[in-house]
Amino acid sequence: MKIKHQSTSVEHPQANGQVEAANKVILAGLKKRLQDAKGAWVEELPQVLWAYRTTPQSATRETPFRLVYGVEAMIPVEISKQSPRVILHDEVGNIQGHKEELELLPEVREQA
Repeated sequence: MKIKHQSTSVEHPQANGQVEAANKVILAGLKKRLQDAKGAWVEELPQVLWAYRTTPQSATRETPFRLVYGVEAMIPVEISKQSPRVILHDEVGNIQGHKEELELLPEVREQA
């Protein structure tokens, strides 16, 4: 994969144009999400950025997320079947276990 590094500054107008194009896409996404919820852009920004970062770009045919981290992003989906971990989770037992560990903490510190 050939990667060409371009810095963004006053001396690099081509890179500045790429940043402006990305900002334009992000701003359009925000406008679409905020048509009904005026002034709630702070809450919507993470979702818009996530959508941008996980959408393949036409120039690279890759997602920005994959280009940065080298792997595809795990898209959150609604799961209809619970995993054994979720089924077997015991909230009361978990809290009790944490309490017991905290009670043993002074002894562990003395031994260390």
